[in-house]
Amino acid sequence: MSIMADDPVFIPSSVRAAITIRNAAEDPCINEVTIQRMVASEPMVAAALLRLANSAAYRRGRLIESVADAVMLLGMGEVRAVASQVAMLQIVRGIRGRAARMVAESLLLHSISISVFAEHLAREREGCEASRVATLGLFHEMPTFLFLAGSNQSPEKFETLSDISRLSEAIPLRSFELLMQDFGLHSLAIPRTAESQVVDQAHCFVTHPNPLRIHPLEGGDRKGMPPEQIVLLQAMADAAYVTLVEGPLPECRDSRPPPASIGLEAQDDEPEEPHGDQQAPEAPRGGLVARLQAMLGSLFGSR
Repeated sequence: MSIMADDPVFIPSSVRAAITIRNAAEDPCINEVTIQRMVASEPMVAAALLRLANSAAYRRGRLIESVADAVMLLGMGEVRAVASQVAMLQIVRGIRGRAARMVAESLLLHSISISVFAEHLAREREGCEASRVATLGLFHEMPTFLFLAGSNQSPEKFETLSDISRLSEAIPLRSFELLMQDFGLHSLAIPRTAESQVVDQAHCFVTHPNPLRIHPLEGGDRKGMPPEQIVLLQAMADAAYVTLVEGPLPECRDSRPPPASIGLEAQDDEPEEPHGDQQAPEAPRGGLVARLQAMLGSLFGSR
């Protein structure tokens, strides 16, 4: 299980590309047109942004069909958030073991939930930048995702949920700091104390716990937030997860390649599934998207 050692990790080009978009959207020196072209060159990020732009929370009466319109509507903050979520989704979809994949999908929903609650809590705490804390909340379980990716190298050790649970207790996880550096997220490698406290506090409120390691604060004191606020934020997290992973997608009109100066690497290092993430998205399962969007439509109806 060398994947647990603190040596450089293999990062698929699709994940690197999503992280590149995320970092570019944070850079004030990169203009919006360049971001639009970068997004248009990455089908997963473009699809997720278009689904979000056409969700009940953002839709303004007309169908958003181009990446340029989606970026203009959502703004750089949402581009960063969606690109980060897509990077996580790519990691989950790269996990081939059935049991490990199930755990990773549950962990992704947990991570998105923590991100939503942490962002809300950070707005009320001095010295915390809400968008940065949201990103830390989303990535806070990255070492566990890397652990689950070990099922690709040693499938026999990850055959059942019980095997994974026992293994997670026996194998030390890779350090968050070094992992963030490997992913090119150097500014997030060492969270400030206040930021870590907010991410920890968010565990009190989520209803989707870590399936492997229960955080000490999960299911703890919820007095710091009204029950209706907890329901609203969890609904937002659920909707973000569903919008990310499924739902119909209008055809993207803007598919121009990025300029040569962007330097995204060709995605030629994933021979197992060369174009799996670029297929047309599946139809919603069980009407979950419609139900969540209807619920959010009533919650955001006054917007």
